[in-house]
Amino acid sequence: MKRIIFGTDGWRGVIAQEFTFDNVKVVAQAVADYLKTKSLDQKDLIVGYDTRFLSDMFARSFAEVVASNDIQVRLASKPTPTPIVSFTVKNRNAGGGVVITASHNPSMYNGIKFKPEYGGSALTQITKEIESLLYRNPVKYDEEKAKRYVREVDFEADYLNRIKSLVDLQLIGEAGFKIVVDAMHGAGDRIIERLLSTTKCQLKNIRFKPDPTFGGVKPEPIPQNLQPLIDTVVEWGADIGLATDGDADRFGLITSKGEFVSPHEALALFILHLYHNKGWRGGVVKTASVCNIVPRVAEKLGLPLYETAVGFKNICELMLKEDILIGGEESGGAGFKNHVPERDGILASLFILEMMAIEEKSINDLLKDLKDEFGEMHYDRIDLTYDKPNRMELIPNMQSNPPRQVCGLKVKKVSTYRGVEVINGIKFHFADQRSWLLIRASETELIMRVYAEATSDDMVQRLLREGQRLLKKSG
Repeated sequence: MKRIIFGTDGWRGVIAQEFTFDNVKVVAQAVADYLKTKSLDQKDLIVGYDTRFLSDMFARSFAEVVASNDIQVRLASKPTPTPIVSFTVKNRNAGGGVVITASHNPSMYNGIKFKPEYGGSALTQITKEIESLLYRNPVKYDEEKAKRYVREVDFEADYLNRIKSLVDLQLIGEAGFKIVVDAMHGAGDRIIERLLSTTKCQLKNIRFKPDPTFGGVKPEPIPQNLQPLIDTVVEWGADIGLATDGDADRFGLITSKGEFVSPHEALALFILHLYHNKGWRGGVVKTASVCNIVPRVAEKLGLPLYETAVGFKNICELMLKEDILIGGEESGGAGFKNHVPERDGILASLFILEMMAIEEKSINDLLKDLKDEFGEMHYDRIDLTYDKPNRMELIPNMQSNPPRQVCGLKVKKVSTYRGVEVINGIKFHFADQRSWLLIRASETELIMRVYAEATSDDMVQRLLREGQRLLKKSG
């Protein structure tokens, strides 16, 4: 039997292989025991789920085990985005929250995200504590307690009210944008439409119906998965296309020309919008895979900058300790001040609309202004399937004998990043101060990722090829 291990953002496994009802119940018992050790068992546990195969049944099973431990459970009455669960945990002063989701992973996966009482990603020490409680006590099930302590609730209304307090929906409405929204068959549903339903904006929803297979596409809002959105934006003459991933904590943006907006550029726009248009202040947190355009914007605005290992829990940890304006990932995740220390693809989408409305500019013009002021960006990433058992050993092997130069670029500094159990990322910073190469092992999929930024697209591709060569050498 494979160990149940919480990776970068929760525990994930292939449905019916690792992710089974029995294993879900084991995790539920450990979460109940964790809540008791922290004296949080007198508060509610919030349980949500996405649109994956049997997610609703897994969520019900999880809730019943926790309820059998004399803990009140509030179970979502429909598929619910992760940011709504996280917000509900904090808003209702709950003991914690759980989402049955594998986020952007392929449809054969499902998973469990735990959200502590602060309403954000569980820090490593918390997931380690939960792991230590696995199999400690037998799984409890009491039919009477399950009926008494589990209550189904629709969490959406309070969340929508919170969003209305953070974003000027009236101003967006008066702009009368034509917007295409792509939920990628996930939990994002038609929430953005409901927020803008009384405005002058015209909305067209695609892929909004729940589908456990996600239409045969991985529910990750990256260019190769967004062709239906790109086509619809262009054909309909829309101002913008907005996408959210399987559990709606990540965003994807498409311009009116059908071009994908990189999350790096989007993060830079968020900073400028929050700073100039909303008057918010605070530090900027980026993961190691985010491009240098974000530090350039932060530096010009005089905002503190922090870099963390990949994984939003690392951003969350800083958001809990410091005054942070925004924390962002290369993968399309962003968390914002005055909300919860959590990614929110719905709020991110609305902030872009608000920026367009306030500045009376198209997303194309905003990107042109960004490029004119802060320079061009050359970046790419490749994902390599790697199912050999030594996957988590590759980066430590590379660390023991790092190259002194790569593609003719002198290595000025080497940074390593620790995952849950081992060092799972290594970044080579080059002497030109514009280029870098990052190689890391995913903790939630059998994948090695290679990222690069450079001064030209050609150099980016050369660095990516060299990154693959270094991986083969380390294996």
